[in-house]
Amino acid sequence: MGSRLKLSLVCTSFLITILLVVGAVLGKSEQKEGAGAYRPLAVYTEILARIKSDYVEEPDIPKVTQGALQGLVEYLDPLSSYLSPEQFAEYKKRQGNPDGGSGLSTGLIVHKQGNYTSVLGVLPGSAAYKAGIRGDDLLDAINDVSTRVMPPAYLRAMLSGEAGTSIDVMVRSSSDYDSPVKHTLVRTDPVLPDVESRMLDGSIGYLDVDFLGPDQVRQVADAVGSLQAEGAEKLVLDLRGNASGTADDGIALANLVLEKGTIGSLKGQNFAEKQFAASVETTVTNLPLVVIVNRPTAGGAEIAAAAIQQNDRGEVVGENSAGLAAMQETVDLDDGAALILSVAKFYGPGGEAIHKEGVEPDRSVSQRDLRRYREVRQREYDTPEAQKEAQEEVGDPFLDMALEALNGSA
Repeated sequence: MGSRLKLSLVCTSFLITILLVVGAVLGKSEQKEGAGAYRPLAVYTEILARIKSDYVEEPDIPKVTQGALQGLVEYLDPLSSYLSPEQFAEYKKRQGNPDGGSGLSTGLIVHKQGNYTSVLGVLPGSAAYKAGIRGDDLLDAINDVSTRVMPPAYLRAMLSGEAGTSIDVMVRSSSDYDSPVKHTLVRTDPVLPDVESRMLDGSIGYLDVDFLGPDQVRQVADAVGSLQAEGAEKLVLDLRGNASGTADDGIALANLVLEKGTIGSLKGQNFAEKQFAASVETTVTNLPLVVIVNRPTAGGAEIAAAAIQQNDRGEVVGENSAGLAAMQETVDLDDGAALILSVAKFYGPGGEAIHKEGVEPDRSVSQRDLRRYREVRQREYDTPEAQKEAQEEVGDPFLDMALEALNGSA
């Protein structure tokens, strides 16, 4: 038997063994039904045999194996990843970068769903921001390698790097998906922008929290105090595009406005349920409150929004959020590969899952208003004055709806 055939048989056996083990785990609830749990594996084995015997050329079985495992894990949820030994080694190396392997050194916050990688947010002042990359754009390739073949965790790690190093990204703008553009981005040490706050007409205080971290939570607390000193009697908490915060950041943010109740819980199949309770000791305000969210709102910001909404502390308005609120665990495999697996997901106080489902607003901005709003924001203008005039004409339907909610309009 030739060495090539031996390798092929070993790889095939390895793949089938892994799939049998995974099938046993996934199908244990069906074991009472006999062979039902293993039928899909029999189909897979038949397909693999057909590929080996009838495909136009001899397949690369190790690549087929990696693709099958990657697809299997990514099918579970968009935060889980299978990393080959080479990918895992690179992933671990990039965890030591100033941005912790998150990719924020480029300014990009990305989310892979199936074959597509969308830009959830862009750090102001970053290389990506200066290149004109914005939320809702699509990231096609990194250094000429398609993002379609990259596991989510590896993809983010590849964006990460030391300040001063460069990376090429291929991006499709949301205003013209048919024309991809290559950008060379020079990485920088990421700095999250400060929370912005101001008084709106009347007695309403407005807080714009685009990014979330421990510093931003403290800034929200300080800003609330300043707004109340200026006469604020109601608050708008704008979490649009906030996709960077951890669960701890979201819990801390919710704790600023909740005096009692449950902020949420963390549950998993083999994970002991963990409850997070609000504490009056950290509360900084009990003013009426409305929260704004949109499609990119993710992670900690979603947890905070759900806690406020489901404790009847305030309405949530805008769009359904991203649904990216789970805890991952890294499992080292014997061959040097790894699984980064979601082992528990966050639930709101009412018991609704945030992960995958997102936070559904109490009031939704109409699709017509959303289209007009996005068209104006994405359009290129000859002068800043023309841009300002167009945006003033369309207004901000998200903020308008928040003000309606605060003022009791139906």
